Amino acid sequence: MSFQALILTIFFIIFSGHSFAKEPKSEFSYILSGRIYTDQYFPIYPSTTYSSGIFQSSISTWLDFQAKFSKTTSMHAVGEGDAFLRSLSETNQSSFQGKLREGYFSYQDDSFELRVGQQIIPWGKSDGVNPTDYFTAKDYTLLNPDEEVKRTGAPAIMLNFTPNQGASPFNFVGIFQGVYPQTKLIIPDQAIPSLVQFQKYPNSPTYFQSDTVEYGAKLSYLKTDYDFSISAFRGVNHFAQYVYDIQKNLIAPQNIQQTAIGGDASFTSGSVVFRAETAYFVPDSGKENSDLYGLVQPTHWDSVVGIEHTFFDDIHTQIQLLYRYYVAYLDPALYTTASPVLTQIQRSVAKSNGLLLNFQRQDNPGATFRIGFSNETSPWTADLFLVGYFSQGQDYLVRPQVSYKLIEGLKFLAGGEFYGGDESRPLGALRKNSSIFFEGRYVF
Repeated sequence: MSFQALILTIFFIIFSGHSFAKEPKSEFSYILSGRIYTDQYFPIYPSTTYSSGIFQSSISTWLDFQAKFSKTTSMHAVGEGDAFLRSLSETNQSSFQGKLREGYFSYQDDSFELRVGQQIIPWGKSDGVNPTDYFTAKDYTLLNPDEEVKRTGAPAIMLNFTPNQGASPFNFVGIFQGVYPQTKLIIPDQAIPSLVQFQKYPNSPTYFQSDTVEYGAKLSYLKTDYDFSISAFRGVNHFAQYVYDIQKNLIAPQNIQQTAIGGDASFTSGSVVFRAETAYFVPDSGKENSDLYGLVQPTHWDSVVGIEHTFFDDIHTQIQLLYRYYVAYLDPALYTTASPVLTQIQRSVAKSNGLLLNFQRQDNPGATFRIGFSNETSPWTADLFLVGYFSQGQDYLVRPQVSYKLIEGLKFLAGGEFYGGDESRPLGALRKNSSIFFEGRYVF
């Protein structure tokens, strides 16, 4: 039995024992649901790496089990299995991976909720870009039209408290996470430093270490037509960055600790919704007095402001303005050491980090646009999403998608992911990863 499973079992015994002691009559009930889906992704540009002409060919199954033991105790578990004929990670052979996507026990009454176990805890209100989403990560090498499928969590304890038996507009959430989840990026060739040994992806972190645990809190005020929150976080940047180890002559990825404060707000007026989200990040190794200053992502401020509106009940539109500002930014070309060779290596590392994490200049404005069609009486839906950045060397991603519901629960989707712009920029560098896709999905 794994350590996580042992922890879950212990809390299950505590919760269920406490509940049954107070409520002798069992109210046990459960719901079993799930989904089966297959994804086929094809490159639109020729590539020797993907000589089969396939980025990803996969079939996946989710099983979602929810059980209620009493009025106050319950559990939720989601298991996932993915079988790949081809994938971005295994370009020439088949593979399989299974995981517990979520698995937690909960105790809940009118004011109080406590969850313990493997959890996915997304924060933030904006679309696609969420500065305050501190606790989750995404696997971008797992191709799927639903961004939430890529999201991963970690073993955590979540406390949710609303005063006055749940009637208060104030809400408090506290999180402790036993280890940070790791975001897995698609690494373009331009981001791979030369000259020395190179490790592409980071090693898995160790549970419950001082430099791997995460914790944070959020205080919200919720009303019918508006809400806002403030939040604080201490943990780890889930995006790994490259660091040069001169002793091993190795460039290896590293997840760096950081502190953040942020907030979000929304306001509704008729069919118009205004949203805003912001966070200020202070990495431990990104300060001016750090040995890694200029090489890894420095202190920065991320903000999103958006508006969404529905026309004719069927057409949904949204526009967001993005802005990132680096408080202390050092151009990699200005980084120097006493050794010309070391200077060249470190500049290469800094350029790679800047390309992957989008810190190539002091400020970086951008925008997203989404327009979609859906109607309860129509089996068709359509969605077009665009994100782009306007700094010198613009880049963008366009993601169109259509779906057709054949019968209840069975849906077919088709679309594409088209990267473009300057290839020295994060999205432009992924131009050769542009693809078209097809998915069949059955939900039961």
